[in-house]
Amino acid sequence: MNAREKYIQELEKYLVTLPAAERADAVDFYNEFIEDAHYDTREQIVAELGISHQILADYSIKANEKDGGAGKPASTKSSWRVFWLVLIAIVTSPITLVLSVVAFAILITALGVAIGIIIGLLGVIVGLLVTAGAMLYLGFGLLVAAPMTGIFYLGIGLAVLGGFLIFIPLGYWIIRLLAQGIANLSKFLYQKLQGRRTK
Repeated sequence: MNAREKYIQELEKYLVTLPAAERADAVDFYNEFIEDAHYDTREQIVAELGISHQILADYSIKANEKDGGAGKPASTKSSWRVFWLVLIAIVTSPITLVLSVVAFAILITALGVAIGIIIGLLGVIVGLLVTAGAMLYLGFGLLVAAPMTGIFYLGIGLAVLGGFLIFIPLGYWIIRLLAQGIANLSKFLYQKLQGRRTK
C-alpha cells in the first residue's frame, strides 16, 4: 500500500461521521488531488493537505458557518462539533508545541466557563421548578385553614412557575449562544494556527 492509499484509508476512517455522499465526494476529491499532484510520500501529502483531523475540522467549520448564516447562531450540535474537532486538530497538528498548548488551554478554559454557566442555568431552572412546586403545595395545604395565606402562596407558586416557563427557552437561547461563541473562538484559534503553520 502506497502513501496515497494509506492517507485515503485514514481519511475515510476519520470522515465516517459525515453523510455517505459527502464522505465519498471528499475522498474522491482528495484521492484525485494527491494523484494529480504526484505526491509520493506522506510528508508531501500532509504538508499540502494536512492530516485527516484538520480536514475534518475544516469541513465542520464550513458546515457550521453554513448552518449559522444570516447573523443567527448555528445549531448547538454543530457548534459543539466544531469545538471538539478543532480541539483534536490542534492537539494532533504539526505546529509548534507552545502554540498548541496555548490554544488548547484557551479552548479548555472557554469550555470550563461554558460548562459553569450551563450548570448555573440548569440550577436556576431546577430551583424555579422546586420553588414553584413547594409554593403550590403549601398554598393548596393552607387553602382550607387560612384561605388568604393559601391564595398568597398559590399566587407566588404560579408566578414562579411562569418564571420557570419563561426561563426554559431563555436558557436554551443562552446555551446556544455560548456554544456558538465557543465555536467562533475555536475557528479563530484554528485559523490563526493554520496560518502560522503554512508560513
